[in-house]
Amino acid sequence: MKKFVKKEEKEQTVVTTETPPKNTPKFNILIIDSDDKDWYKIFEGCETKSGKTIQIAKCRWESIIVRSERGKAIVYIKPNEKPLRPEEGRDRQFSPDFVLVRKLVRGLTKHEDYSNALYGLLFAGLPAVNSLTGVHMCLERPVVNGALNELHKKHGKAFPFIEQTYFSHATPQSMLFTPSLPVVVKIGYAEAGYGKMKFENQGDLNDFKGVLALHHDYVTVEGYVENREYDLRIQKIGKHYRAYKRVNPNWKGNVGTSFVEEIPMNDTYLFWAEECGKLFGGLDILTVDAIHTTDGKDYILEINDTASGLWGKNEIEDMEHIRDLCLERINSLNL
Repeated sequence: MKKFVKKEEKEQTVVTTETPPKNTPKFNILIIDSDDKDWYKIFEGCETKSGKTIQIAKCRWESIIVRSERGKAIVYIKPNEKPLRPEEGRDRQFSPDFVLVRKLVRGLTKHEDYSNALYGLLFAGLPAVNSLTGVHMCLERPVVNGALNELHKKHGKAFPFIEQTYFSHATPQSMLFTPSLPVVVKIGYAEAGYGKMKFENQGDLNDFKGVLALHHDYVTVEGYVENREYDLRIQKIGKHYRAYKRVNPNWKGNVGTSFVEEIPMNDTYLFWAEECGKLFGGLDILTVDAIHTTDGKDYILEINDTASGLWGKNEIEDMEHIRDLCLERINSLNL
């Protein structure tokens, strides 16, 4: 059952700008997402169970400056060059009561690291989806993978997380190992197929160690699964779940052209998603990425948290599920 009230069209108040009627009690949601995501339409006509009108401000991490005090944050938002609504085209000031994070806090370079803005929202103690503590914990691959290792230790084959080796410093001296080739080397926290390479012989791997020595990133190494049949993505949005099958000739399944189809959920996939959803105090939104092999085995590779992408055919419906999740969380806190 949805946890929001939708007003009748003839009585509906416009709630998609930052300036609703002055006498209307307001509840402010800051949404961090890409420019093209129209959350205004998704939240249109919604209010909390206490009768407060929902108003949102949507922006990217790079567009905000945060000033915080105990229990309160003031967010200064720069103009958007491609505004969806007129208010996005001007400087704005917004004081959020709740935050929805749908965009990665960091990009590929140090100049695309917006952790300081996240820290400001954390400092204010704002409720959020995912929780801001959960978003913070998921910033670094070793932290997440350490938690996944614990799930494998607890559940064994029921949670088949792929075996990895971690190196705090990528130097030839520290990476003294003779792996069973081929292997995949992942550098730092990069996402979406970046920062990882496959090595099929020791010579190429040794050469690459010399390149890694010029940087200060940590590295993880895992065995390459050669008999991959297809990729799996299990999606969790609150208590709503989906499973996807992806076929791609590229060994990086998320690079190039892929064939994606939604497949039925089963108890195994549900178990993976529910167990991962318990991490770091609870992850409301996440995806589990795995590989299914030709001999019927599964290997969990990683999880993605609150910024997990939505499949195009289901995007609007899943954005509505995220809206309902946010409103359920808000109403449960009696905000």
